[in-house]
Amino acid sequence: MLMDGAKKGVLLIHGLTGSPLEMQPIEACLRQGGYHTRLITLPGHGERPEKRFFETSAFEILDHCAAEYERFASRVDEVYIVGHSLGGICTLLTAAVQPPKLGGIVVFSAPYEHAYFYNHIRGLTQMSLPQLVRSIYLAPRDRIAFNRPDVKLWNVPKLLQQTQIMFSLMKEQVGNIQVPVSLAHSIYDLTIPYREMEKLAQVIGRSAPVKMTALERSGHRIFPVSQDMDTAIQVILDFLEADCQAMRHCWPVRQSG
Repeated sequence: MLMDGAKKGVLLIHGLTGSPLEMQPIEACLRQGGYHTRLITLPGHGERPEKRFFETSAFEILDHCAAEYERFASRVDEVYIVGHSLGGICTLLTAAVQPPKLGGIVVFSAPYEHAYFYNHIRGLTQMSLPQLVRSIYLAPRDRIAFNRPDVKLWNVPKLLQQTQIMFSLMKEQVGNIQVPVSLAHSIYDLTIPYREMEKLAQVIGRSAPVKMTALERSGHRIFPVSQDMDTAIQVILDFLEADCQAMRHCWPVRQSG
């Protein structure tokens, strides 16, 4: 139990081809609420990456997140992680090794084993026409400018190879998570099936408390371009300020029952 005045920190991890700029509105809200924050840039992203993204391995990305976590954790008393998409994968896999000071995690739009355009194309045919039309309508338009990693068609095989490694690690490790987890996913996501959140909840729920939230006014990208931005921020604040503690309190009772 943390004492009053303890430093609580939130590590924010953006998604594939994204940028820390996407999560600045979240950071501003958290700082206003008294939280310490850290926005990290994933390898292969940003203004001057040491390596091009398609040359960066899954393990380099995960090692980078682990190092960022360790540096951040040295400055605060308790750490929470918020991640989106690829950042959500990194969040889940970081939590799976049970690093010190981790209080809980919030994950948006993360896969467990399927992505529509990677290994689940037939999943698109299972969407109803109204849902598909709504999904296309909600596909976001950029409202902020930043340099995205440049990926050519001939780079795709390398990216798919690293994606498969990430999925393999997910299936091997997410069952080891032991901190409260908040999952949020759009039912209109055209990149990662909504069902992936339910799979994650089922696996993680065997060892840790899980809360799920369905988003209905966004596609895959939530930050900062969708109508669900305010909802997503509220999911994070609710988790940090009430849900996480309640989940910790109820979990032993739920397990023993």
